Amino acid sequence: MTSSASGPAGPGTIPPPRPRVLAALLGATRARVLVRIAARDQATTSDLVGELEVSAATVSHHTAVLRESALITSRRDGGSVRHTITPLGLSLLGAHGLPGARRTC
Repeated sequence: MTSSASGPAGPGTIPPPRPRVLAALLGATRARVLVRIAARDQATTSDLVGELEVSAATVSHHTAVLRESALITSRRDGGSVRHTITPLGLSLLGAHGLPGARRTC
């Protein structure tokens, strides 16, 4: 019997993680914030407010948790705060097969 990428996993294989697992781990909004930052290479708090349609306070709260978890870094740039994904954040997204994940070589 041959196996295919879309077929069931064989004995002893681990099925690939799914995007909803990341949302369960981080929370749905926090996962969306992380994916958006990764997709843009960097994003300001204002960018995220507009794209995710949540308040600035909500974005600030979620980026603080992601920063404390070493998944993003943030820096003030004039009146804005710019958020950038870290290698750890990229690894997490890549492990879950999510958009925005990219390789750093």
